[in-house]
Formats: sequence, C-alpha cells, structure tokens
Amino acid sequence: MYDIRLVKYFLAFILIFISVAGFAQDTLSREDWTPYFESNLPTRFLYLKMEGPFQYNISSTSEIPEIGDGSAEITGNRTVTARLKFPILNKQRVKLAGGFRYVNEQFYFEDIKPGDYPMYVGLNDRNLRRLGLDMKGLFHLRDNHSIVMQTSWSLAGDFHIHDDKYFSFGDLLKSSLAIGYATRKDRHTYYAFGAYFGYTFGDPAIYPVINYCKRFSNGIGLDLLLPQGFKAWKQLNKNFYVICDAEISGTSYTVRVNNTVLSEMESIQLRQSTVDATAGIIAQINKWVGLEAKFGYSNNINFNVTESNFKIGSTLLKPDTDYLIKSKVSGAPYASISLFLSVPKDLMNHYVD
Repeated sequence: MYDIRLVKYFLAFILIFISVAGFAQDTLSREDWTPYFESNLPTRFLYLKMEGPFQYNISSTSEIPEIGDGSAEITGNRTVTARLKFPILNKQRVKLAGGFRYVNEQFYFEDIKPGDYPMYVGLNDRNLRRLGLDMKGLFHLRDNHSIVMQTSWSLAGDFHIHDDKYFSFGDLLKSSLAIGYATRKDRHTYYAFGAYFGYTFGDPAIYPVINYCKRFSNGIGLDLLLPQGFKAWKQLNKNFYVICDAEISGTSYTVRVNNTVLSEMESIQLRQSTVDATAGIIAQINKWVGLEAKFGYSNNINFNVTESNFKIGSTLLKPDTDYLIKSKVSGAPYASISLFLSVPKDLMNHYVD
C-alpha cells in the first residue's frame, strides 16, 4: 500500500512537470526562451546529447605582431550536453520551471601553422565546460495574454588555470535574460514578441525577438523564433516524427592559455557562434525512452578571441580592434544524436486521479 502511494505521489509530481513542460520544453536553440503552448512532440525532462561538425579549416589573424597569423585543421569539435528539467510552481496565473545543464566541448587541431600558434596550441584537446541553471516563467495577465521570461546563469570556460589554481566565480559567470509579451490565439496558434540579452551571436548583445508557433491538424508543426531560427516537423505515426530546423547558437568561454604569448593575459574570452541547418527524426523507442538524430551543415559566424584583462606589466600592445584574434572558419557537415526520457500520458492517467 505504501509503495502504491509512493508511486502515485511520484507520478503526480511528474504530471505537474508535464503540464509545466508545455512552456519549458526546448524549442529552437540551446538558449531558447519562449514558451510552448501545445506540442505534439514528445516532452523531455532528462536528456543526453552528443553533437558536432566534422573536419573543417580555420585561419586566424591578429594585429599583435607576437601573435600574427595562423591556420590549422579542426579535425574534431565534439560537444556533449546533459540536461534536467523540473517544475517549481504551477499555479493558475503563475508557472515556473527550472533546469540544470552540463556541457563539455572539445576542439582538436592538426596541421597547425606555425606550429606554436598560441590560439590553436592553447585550445587543443581542452575541456571547455558550461555548468548552469535555467529558470523560465509564465505570468498570466488577462484573457489569453501573458508575460513570459527566461533567465540562464552558467559558469563557462576551462575552470582550471594551472597547478591547483582555478578561476573565480565572477570570471566564469555568464548570463542571459529574455522577456516577452505572449498571446495564445487558440490551442493551435501562439505568438510573442520581446527582447533578449545573451550570447547567441557569440558577443553579448541585446536584440528583439519574435516567436510564432502553429500546429496543424495533419500533424505538422511550425515554430519560428526570429532571428534565432525555425523548426518544422511532421508526425508520421504515434511514435515517429521527421523534423527540419535551422538555429543560431553561441557562447563565450573564459580560458587561460599558459606557455604561450597569450599567458600575458589573466584570461581570454573565446567568443563562438554557429548556424546549423539540419534534418532528422524523432522516435519513441518505448513509452519512456526516445531518440533524436539529425544531420546537416554547420557554419561558424563567430570564432574570435578577446581579452578579459592584461597582466600588470604586460609588454603586449593592445590592438585597435575589439579582438585579439579574428578567425575565418569553413563550414562542415554536422551530426547530432540524443537520448531522452519522458513519461507516457496513459500511465499518468492510470495512477493519478
């Protein structure tokens, strides 16, 4: 009897999550913020994802003579993401959801010219991490209108400096904030507009955002989140979907590069942003487990290095531009695969009154 009650309480908790996940679920971007209203895609409260482009070329320039120009092949750029989502508050007029995420990204450089080029040597086979907390909210105003918000706080960079020294919390902290005015026209149509501050384009910036979501009776769904991207899908049967999307996503890593000329900076910022266009599938393996696989093309629109602060007594001249090193990166084929957990609705209905 006790076990049955425990199961019911657990499933009730998950049911609350499912109701909140209507606006907490991922949409288009790793830094998504706008809420879903209805979705025929599987919900996700826990997932593990591996992604990255295949081999591509990079060429870099710097106004600092000690750095100069360089080129290399990036033979691997692997990113692994683990994410958990959970409900915080589910009231009629206020809904809050949170999430934890851990990201590990690595670059592998080969054919480095010159062989000691500081950016490539310093970033090669380096664990760049993001450890963060997300919070999303929907605040009902009147009728079908709401205020939506999202904020994200993360520590981003190579946490380890050297020996037993680590970056401070403030050196690694990155944040984003979005707020918008949303209207749910009906159960199939939703739109919102607002403003976003974050690192979508690599550099911190504020820009307007427009969101439009439409669900069609034939199993087709469309989400527009401009200027960040779009997603469209078709449900072929109860457990299988085909999808296509394009998204812009970015981040900024705090890194210290030792044993190169860049060690004259206390830290540098690697500003990175990509645009990915993909097509793929979503399949429910069973009632609890799902799989998503995508393949497409990725292109960097920002892969530049700026300094956080020069060391006292540094002999390097500060450049006239905003960047220490600017890079051009070629496009490359891209692939991603993810496993996720969701709770089937029929099980909810069976155990939860």
